This record gives sequence, structure tokens and C-alpha cells, in this order.
Amino acid sequence: MSTPETHAEHTIDEHPHGDDCGHEKVAHDDHADYVHDGHRHALHADHYDEH
Repeated sequence: MSTPETHAEHTIDEHPHGDDCGHEKVAHDDHADYVHDGHRHALHADHYDEH
């Protein structure tokens, strides 16, 4: 039995991530995630997914 993965979204307007945002950048496949409050944010269309 598997555990369902949670999918929390954060809008880009809440905090845009980028090279100068102050959060750790982590390479992930073909994009970068940003470590934010103990979890990673990944850009997905017009929002960030929480990993």
C-alpha cells in the first residue's frame, strides 16, 4: 500500500524564487527547486508545487 503524495501549491506572487531570492537552489531533473521553510518549491506553470 502506498501513501498518497500531498500537493500543496504556492503562488508565484507570494514569493518569486530565483538566483537572488535567498533560498537554497537545488538541481532537480531539468529544473531547479528552492528550499523554503523546510521543504522544496518547484515551479509548475503559474505556481510552485511543494515537494
